[in-house]
This record gives sequence, C-alpha cells and structure tokens, in this order.
Amino acid sequence: MHADIDIDDDLMDEALKSSSQRTKRQAIKEGLRLLVRIHGQEKIRKLGGVLKWEGSLGAMRNGQ
Repeated sequence: MHADIDIDDDLMDEALKSSSQRTKRQAIKEGLRLLVRIHGQEKIRKLGGVLKWEGSLGAMRNGQ
C-alpha cells in the first residue's frame, strides 16, 4: 500500500535516532509492527485468570 502522510519532522528524527532503522520507511514499518505487537499483548493480558491451566510448573521447569 502506498500512502502520502504528514509526519512531524522532530518525531521522525527522534524515531530514527532511537531505532536501528536507517530510513524513514523502515522506521515507520517498525513503528507499525510495534503498535500491532503491543495491542496483541494487551489482548493476551486481558485473558489473565480466565483460562484454566492444569499441569505441574515444577515438572515443566525440570523438563518432565
């Protein structure tokens, strides 16, 4: 998909400096992936205590 968007120059400069990305395109893609990942984690956190788990944590830790 191609889109023309306005991005704050200072924000883009910060994003490039704080990431390992070399181009604006790479920084935007990384930012979108991070946004999707964070929201996916929120959905998983909401399941806390909802799912029933059976097993032995000790056995799992010992590789059994």
